[in-house]
Amino acid sequence: MRGCNHVHKSVAIFLLTMLVSVLTSCASSNVSRHTASDVDMGVDNAKKLGSSFSHGDMIESYQNSSQRAKGALLGGAGGAIAAATTSSLGLIPGALAGMILGASYGAYIDSQATVADQLTNRGATIVELGDQLLVAIPSARLFDGMTNTIKPQAYSTLSLLATYINEQTKMLVKVSSYTDDIGEKSVNLALSKKQANSVAKYLTASGVNARVLYAEGYGGTNLVIKNISDWGKSDNYRIEVTMEKLEG
Repeated sequence: MRGCNHVHKSVAIFLLTMLVSVLTSCASSNVSRHTASDVDMGVDNAKKLGSSFSHGDMIESYQNSSQRAKGALLGGAGGAIAAATTSSLGLIPGALAGMILGASYGAYIDSQATVADQLTNRGATIVELGDQLLVAIPSARLFDGMTNTIKPQAYSTLSLLATYINEQTKMLVKVSSYTDDIGEKSVNLALSKKQANSVAKYLTASGVNARVLYAEGYGGTNLVIKNISDWGKSDNYRIEVTMEKLEG
């Protein structure tokens, strides 16, 4: 067993050394300038990681984080596994090491990612349909359960959406909200209208031209899957933002 632990420890140290080497050779100067802040972020995310595990919302933290924070979260998870296997790397705890390195790599990815990539990383689906663009986001990613109250952690996602919309030229933008068709149709319709308006207001406040933006709620129409009662798992609860090129 002692020999086995020695092998695991050697492998872990080798992997960390290789990761440092890759980060050093691949990271841009912009990432290098943020080394100190990455270390701080790694420490901060150590607390966030533990909190996420204890509350069962690791996925939520991942979907609504920047690439740097994602790198820290996932690096911390990997480091925690390494630490459990090797007991200690002899330098710093495995979870913290993983977070520091993960944050640095995440910062590099973030500096290279397009706005569309960043939206996709936050749970959005982007589809190009001829002269139209469609961005679909699960309602559970944006709102508190069965309400039109936007989650604070969704602000970055909607801000990115506004940036993505403004990158397009001469587009008519429609925000559509959908629910499932379980329960009172009038209640579902009212909720969808409120959610669509909430998103539209946020986008307007984020710089999207109100003259080319409108919102509508459709309740439990255009179902994409069979109805299920779980708000967080139903793809029927969704926001669809359609962008269509204007003539002239």
